[in-house]
Amino acid sequence: MKMIFQVTFLLIFLFLKQMNCSSQGEQVEHWARNLSNQLKHLGESITLYKDIQREYKFLNAKVVEKKPHELLAEMKENIAKMIDRKMDAIECIQQEAEDVAENFEFNRSVPFTYYSSKWSEYNKGPVIYTNELNNTELDDIPANMSDISIQVPTNSTNSTTKSKQPERFPKIPESLKDNEYMYMPMTLNNDTHFYNLLVNTSYSSVHVPTNIYDKEDAAAFAIQWSEALDKVFVQNYNSDPALSWQYFGSSSGIMRHYPAKPWEEHKRDLFDCRIRPWYIEAATCTKDVIILIDNSGSMRGMGHHIGSLTVSSLLNTLSNNDFINVMNYSAVTNYTIPCFENMLVQATRENIEVIKVAVDKLSPEGKTDLGQALEVAFNLLSKLAKEVANAAEVKWISCANRGYYTHVQTLEQVTASVLQYINVVARPLVLQGKDHPISWTHAYVDLTYNDKNDDVVNEPYRLLTSAAIPCYDTKINKMNDTRTAYLLGVAGTDVPLEEFSKLMVPYKLGVNGYAFIVSNNGYVLMHPDLRPVWNSMLMNIQSQEKIGDSLKKLRKTLVDAEEGSTHGIQLRYHYDNMRRISEEYFDYYYTKLEKTPFSLGIAIPSTVSSVFPYAYGNYTLEVGDVIQKHKHADVNFTSFFTGKWRIHPRWTYCKYHYLEGHEFKTPESELEHFLIKMYDNDFKWERQYEEPSSKSGEYQSKVDCGRKTLASNSYYCDKELIQKLIFDAESTQKHYSRNWRFAEGENNLFYKFGTSLRFVATMSGLTRWDYLVDMNKTKEFGDINPRAINEKWYKSAILQRQYEEDAFVYSVPFDAGSKDDPLVTGSYAIFASDGGREAPGSVVGFQFSQAKLANIVWDISNKLATDCPDCLRCNGSLICYILDSSGYIIVSLGNNKDTGKFFGEVEGDIFNSMINNYIFKNITIYDYQALCKKNQNADSSASVLLTPFLYLKLAVQWIVLKIVYFATEISLYNILNAIPTYAEEILNGTIGLDTNNTKSTNDDQEQTETEKSNYYACETVITLFVLQQNIFKNADFLGEIKQRETRDYYVKKIQYSNLIFVAIDTAEDKDDRRRLKGCYNNHPLENEIVDCGRAVEYYA
Repeated sequence: MKMIFQVTFLLIFLFLKQMNCSSQGEQVEHWARNLSNQLKHLGESITLYKDIQREYKFLNAKVVEKKPHELLAEMKENIAKMIDRKMDAIECIQQEAEDVAENFEFNRSVPFTYYSSKWSEYNKGPVIYTNELNNTELDDIPANMSDISIQVPTNSTNSTTKSKQPERFPKIPESLKDNEYMYMPMTLNNDTHFYNLLVNTSYSSVHVPTNIYDKEDAAAFAIQWSEALDKVFVQNYNSDPALSWQYFGSSSGIMRHYPAKPWEEHKRDLFDCRIRPWYIEAATCTKDVIILIDNSGSMRGMGHHIGSLTVSSLLNTLSNNDFINVMNYSAVTNYTIPCFENMLVQATRENIEVIKVAVDKLSPEGKTDLGQALEVAFNLLSKLAKEVANAAEVKWISCANRGYYTHVQTLEQVTASVLQYINVVARPLVLQGKDHPISWTHAYVDLTYNDKNDDVVNEPYRLLTSAAIPCYDTKINKMNDTRTAYLLGVAGTDVPLEEFSKLMVPYKLGVNGYAFIVSNNGYVLMHPDLRPVWNSMLMNIQSQEKIGDSLKKLRKTLVDAEEGSTHGIQLRYHYDNMRRISEEYFDYYYTKLEKTPFSLGIAIPSTVSSVFPYAYGNYTLEVGDVIQKHKHADVNFTSFFTGKWRIHPRWTYCKYHYLEGHEFKTPESELEHFLIKMYDNDFKWERQYEEPSSKSGEYQSKVDCGRKTLASNSYYCDKELIQKLIFDAESTQKHYSRNWRFAEGENNLFYKFGTSLRFVATMSGLTRWDYLVDMNKTKEFGDINPRAINEKWYKSAILQRQYEEDAFVYSVPFDAGSKDDPLVTGSYAIFASDGGREAPGSVVGFQFSQAKLANIVWDISNKLATDCPDCLRCNGSLICYILDSSGYIIVSLGNNKDTGKFFGEVEGDIFNSMINNYIFKNITIYDYQALCKKNQNADSSASVLLTPFLYLKLAVQWIVLKIVYFATEISLYNILNAIPTYAEEILNGTIGLDTNNTKSTNDDQEQTETEKSNYYACETVITLFVLQQNIFKNADFLGEIKQRETRDYYVKKIQYSNLIFVAIDTAEDKDDRRRLKGCYNNHPLENEIVDCGRAVEYYA
């Protein structure tokens, strides 16, 4: 009888198992729906998004269509004014330099002194500013004295602080001890405008290269006459306080730079202004260059070393505007890079590095045949390369072809000899004598920048471009009877890229829109994804926008400086440190920036879907003149800025031209200062740069070197941005200005999820937040997330709305599994409606406990419907996860340490199936700015380690390794764990990857040179994944995946969110196997055992 019962039970169990397949799917869907309802109720209750949405209508916000062409024209005009001022500055330096140098009488026997950047003593103060002199009012101070540091003698009664002892930096070497009297002491102070570096804005200082003696005639002459440039430097700075470094680089090698500062790279000073990009590009035109290097047996040893160094030095003088090839010759001539045969390649950093490596690897042998080498070179270029054995013959060839000959015999001669060719190439420019063409460099990293001294840029590097102009030696060229053409030097100024970006009105572009600048070579000067943190490496526009022929055509129009627009270009839009991606459509508008080699472009989102029957990027909010409205109503709009709030730290709301003397602790205190100032009767809406001098909009053709200087209290404001900001502050103020009052039932709801704070961020850059509970926090939410529309949760919320109108977007940190109680961030996009149109207005959100969310999921998934009492439960025969739309784990009921990880890392076979069943889509992008670790083999390349696609590739290995798992009881996770850990090691070793631009807690820990040397710049392929959310709207898709080879699983959409509920069935082993005999699965006495374990409440 007992045997019959057991058989009957087995038959019934198997029968129920077969019948419950669809019921199990319905059960998982019920869990997903239950969680969806709770999350939606929580989000609605805590964010009050419906109330905030109603404020837009109540305050009469209008939805208007953007006019991209007009927006582009506005940006172009703003940038043109800024560029005009920078070019005026260097043209004034050029004019003064040529006039002074021509009339200066040099007497080598007369001693001279100067401020030396390397050898002058300096002390930090005492310094007073002109606004402290004689209690004079700021506005009464002459404009040309408004921001100049005045040096006070140490015994001056005006000094309020003790003078520090002079600090020499560094010590003068013994070889220069006799010249110590020449180096005048400097008084320096940390200057806000110059990123808190020690400078003096009263005068300039001089850098002399290590291999140049400052008493040598050419250097001494340049040092002495160029002192007269100080008055031009000061005048330029006082008429345009946004000017950065100004400098004059002499053909003798000395460089005078303003303001004066000590030279920090003194220990290994290899700097020579003549090989800097700004000098080379201003002094020479685009060059086609062939270098011939002797590779015969006579070059063995030191000869080869000198030759390699010479080639390297020549290559360092080239820019992306030049084209190059290097041949080596002995009895025959060979191309040093075989794949460069019969061509000239662009002198990009990448090509130059390849050539340098190849030259170093040459093995000299054989005899020398110069004739055939020259024939090959002239056939390709019909222009001379130099260096061969017969000096007289080569010198004749050089002169016959407008060249220059120099013989390099020692290492010390390399730099000086190489630099001779620059003057030769500059001859046609100097001979015409009239035009002084201005050149602009590509983006590069500022060598003087130190993030530790700066609270403004807040990045590990600062990018800039330089404007430079050639100066001619008119004195020598006029005096000589024979024809000569000597270059006096190059004048230039740095233009930080933030000067461009702050003129691009990002709030008008809107969320997910962006502006960019491209050079005539297709290289990016400015782009939101530009991060050349490794050796200042540049990137091509296609490395940012790499999809199909349409973008290749767009690139050509930008390179050709055409004006127009291109619509509906599909773009693989990645964000969150290249961890998330979305396929979007953008409209591009572009135009040429006059007087530069650059083109300006803007990209506006144009995504259209069933939810978005319009392109959200083409609409914006218009709020009217809220300032006048509140003034007339006698409402103090400063009262709207209460509670916890931040403004976008990189946007310009209002600012004083002179930062020094107008320091504010925070951007918020600066804004409050100006909001109060707006109530003054004499307040005016000033712009940073004045309007064009003529009504036609044309700028003056003649340089104005006596331009009006600005008063010390001069300021400028963005009126439209301020209006929008005040509107947003008013529309959100009443919801964030009081302590939270719980409605009925909310207290329990918020406690259940462990809700800690709520926030709102607006299109004007305003971020507000409230804490619902007391938290032990080291940083405020607004300090970590201050950038409103640039934050990942803001971007995600807007992108999600195309799939589901009332959806929240949820995410956790990628390292959440290693934290005790990580937070889940949820965000929701609020759109304002008007006349049938909608425009994004703000994003609201909240944060809550991931551990409590996991407990809720646990509780939900362990309750079965009454009609399915035998369905499987999570953490029984089901392994359950909550995933976001990028494939990252929000909740793992099996192992909470998996939280934040990529799902394919944990469940490779299941994720591979999701790809095959079109639940997730893989999207490949290219990172041309990656860092790779040295000594990696191909199987562990950085291109694999830096992408979740690694785990998809391992899905096949998973099947094979299951055999190992069952045979040896070794965890598959432990087998593969070393790979993702190694990936994290590489990620943590990089810099500049944080698009949120918040400072790491390890800012004070400098990366050692050894650690840096373990990585090199490389190009990687990255595969990211995106959930195909529309598949869940398909009635034919049930979300129940039955598989023959691997485990079955269920995937259900959690409505009103970007989440899915995944349940993997592990109850049935599908591996073909033979059961071992001798197993004991039951025993009659087993029921008498009382100990059956302990129950522990689950904490995620």
